[in-house]
Amino acid sequence: MTPRTARVILSISVIAVFIGLVGTTYLMSFPDPSDSQRYLAIPIEQTGAANRVAGIYLNIRLFDTLLEILVFSVAVLGVRHYLRHAADVAIPSLSESAVVRTAASFLGPVALLLSAFFAVFGHLSPGGGFAAGVIAGSAVLFAAIAQGMAATEARLEPQHVATAEKLFLLLVLVWVLVPVLFGLPPLHDPLPKGTAGQLLSGGSILPYNLIIGVKVFLGTWLIIAAFAQHRGEL
Repeated sequence: MTPRTARVILSISVIAVFIGLVGTTYLMSFPDPSDSQRYLAIPIEQTGAANRVAGIYLNIRLFDTLLEILVFSVAVLGVRHYLRHAADVAIPSLSESAVVRTAASFLGPVALLLSAFFAVFGHLSPGGGFAAGVIAGSAVLFAAIAQGMAATEARLEPQHVATAEKLFLLLVLVWVLVPVLFGLPPLHDPLPKGTAGQLLSGGSILPYNLIIGVKVFLGTWLIIAAFAQHRGEL
């Protein structure tokens, strides 16, 4: 058997297994229409979050959210791994007009402010850590457009950012296990709920939003930096 034939067989096998998993998951995951009503019927006091969506995905369905965080981490690793084998390219000098650079300089701080608002108040109003992280990544992209990629990388060196991104992932997983120290099961919220509608409510939802926001921001910047370094694109 030639190496080419072996690669073809392996590729077909992987595709077949993937299709099988997707099909099995589809057949076994028919949603119950009553589930949505059951979640909506849960009193706000149970999660402490005025934003019911945040109360569901950061409290009731926290396990699903952890899987989403891991999927995002794998995506970041995949982009950096495969682009690492590509040759570096010369990052072109800024070709944008002064209007574009000025607009980017203005939009960056606004995006950071909006990101902080989404992370801090995501349990009270629409928002959350995922949205906050992506918006913060956009703010750094604006900075790279306005100041240049080299100057931005000097402040957010990718290798250091990659280490910090892994540490925040570890922090999320450790926070999930903290309840075990108090004799509670994992994923249980160890913090008091507070008064629903106030800032210090929702138990661990606020810390989760902050941690997830920083983690997604770091991962987003790593993807932007990898594409800029190996493809010359911003």
